[in-house]
Amino acid sequence: MSREMSRVRRVLRSLTFRFVVKYLLALTGTVLVITLLLYAQYSYRYFRELSTSILEEQETLVLVYRGQGLAGLRQYVMDQRDANLLDRFHYMVLDPDGELLAGDLPRTTSYRVFDDGWLDLEMGLLKWGESVDADFLARITELGDGYRAVVARDYGSVVFSGRLVFTTLARAMLATIVLGLVGGYFVASRSMQHVEWLGQEMSRIVRGDPAQRLQVEDSGNASELAAVMNRMLDQTESLMQGMRSISDNIAHDLRTPLGRLRNQLIRLRDTLPAERQPEVETLVADCDSLLQSFSAVLRISTLESGNRYTGKREVDLGRVLRDVVELYEPLAHEKSIEVVFSVPPFAAKTRGDADLLFQLFANVLDNAIKYTPEQGSIRVQLSTQHGGEFDHRVCIEDTGPGISAEHWGDVFRRFYRVDPSRSAQPGHGLGLSMAQAIAQYHGGVVDLADNQPGLRVVIRLP
Repeated sequence: MSREMSRVRRVLRSLTFRFVVKYLLALTGTVLVITLLLYAQYSYRYFRELSTSILEEQETLVLVYRGQGLAGLRQYVMDQRDANLLDRFHYMVLDPDGELLAGDLPRTTSYRVFDDGWLDLEMGLLKWGESVDADFLARITELGDGYRAVVARDYGSVVFSGRLVFTTLARAMLATIVLGLVGGYFVASRSMQHVEWLGQEMSRIVRGDPAQRLQVEDSGNASELAAVMNRMLDQTESLMQGMRSISDNIAHDLRTPLGRLRNQLIRLRDTLPAERQPEVETLVADCDSLLQSFSAVLRISTLESGNRYTGKREVDLGRVLRDVVELYEPLAHEKSIEVVFSVPPFAAKTRGDADLLFQLFANVLDNAIKYTPEQGSIRVQLSTQHGGEFDHRVCIEDTGPGISAEHWGDVFRRFYRVDPSRSAQPGHGLGLSMAQAIAQYHGGVVDLADNQPGLRVVIRLP
């Protein structure tokens, strides 16, 4: 459940979902503003035409009164009322004493007075067989001889239409927002799936075989991005192969003359007096160290060539680790370092090369002993858990100075050494490079973590 909630939160915080929300709000706001402007324009035109029609009707009443008198005016008002039009005029004709002479507007109608003599009336009106409250725009005109007339026209239809429009618009906008958010969530979720797929595939390629490439046809909407990543991987692999080729060629070309130099130094040592031989022994030891480094470089290149272990030979990791610990325990005891070793009671077997796995664990443990101070401790632990990407986990922890997190990715590079350690301990910076190459050769991975204090090296193998 918590995993699903975490995924929902990541989708809601994703750039795609936030873009959809912003676009949806902008679109909704734009539609609302446009609708308000259109309604305002429509209302303005409607009331302008309404007021114009009332003024024209007032002029008609004045002409009828002047031409036909009060009797003709009454007949005109009755004819208009009997026409039973839905959008007709309503009248109220008053004598000089204020008595109602004709029309269908009651004298008790409440009203509000606007500028320029306009009135706003509210009264009950019978429409479609039902009594409804209606709003009227009205104006009083002088007919002559003290007679007055009020001409009114119902504008409730436009108010009702406006309310209907805005109610419908509000519901449509609410539905649009809800559907947009739901659709945006699924779009963002789908986009995140493609990104996660790309991340997992890139991690698999980086940790596994760098020669592999992303399957563009399986990447869906991220096909263009997958193609760009493939080109980037091609370029990166080309540059890495160039660098490896240079270092391999140097190591290969120098190993032969360096071997001849070592042999010449040994012959020279045998011809020198005994008191001078230690000086030559030092040179021979330096040659041996360089030869070992060149051999390690070539071995790493072979392991990183893209091939993977395909044999069926099973190796007991617990036995290999025990042999490594037994080999290095005397060296640890010289520095008064306590080595704690624990393995599961059952055999933890994997397919691999026992000699290479021995060298993998030996390189890591050698580094741990080298950088752990006296009276320190080292813990070597093997655990097994089936069902995941990796079945076996070897953890080697020390209490040394450790490595800062900013250098964790660099220490796996050939010849890289953290600056403070260069003068403190001898070495060529190939131990962890070799360990990573062997782990990847077996389909595994090497990770670093902070042991507080010290360094924790975690080796995961299938």
